[in-house]
Amino acid sequence: MLSAAAGTFSDVDPAVCDRETLADLTDLFGKERLTHLLAGLDEEIVRRLEQITVASTDLGANAHALVSVSGTLGFASLSRACANLELACLDGAGIDSSLQAVRAEAARARPVIARLRGGV
Repeated sequence: MLSAAAGTFSDVDPAVCDRETLADLTDLFGKERLTHLLAGLDEEIVRRLEQITVASTDLGANAHALVSVSGTLGFASLSRACANLELACLDGAGIDSSLQAVRAEAARARPVIARLRGGV
């Protein structure tokens, strides 16, 4: 994934994950630690979204937990979707559509995470 010459993640879809953030994190933590952090994000996505339904009492808390970790690792669209779900839970409106949006963003993010873990 990381192009040593260019210092970028050229094949990462910028709509899913910010390339510059990935490059900065690689510089800061190194490839091995970034791989570990990406694995943690993937585990959190699975753990927090796999069993969730609109009726889940901890839906807002699960969304909140994903806001920070996904945003920190450059997955801004997933982070925004999770923040919107958290707000929907607080408002009590739009939960179903917000949950669908989170699931859609997670479905876009997980293959990118898998590729990054294999190539970081």
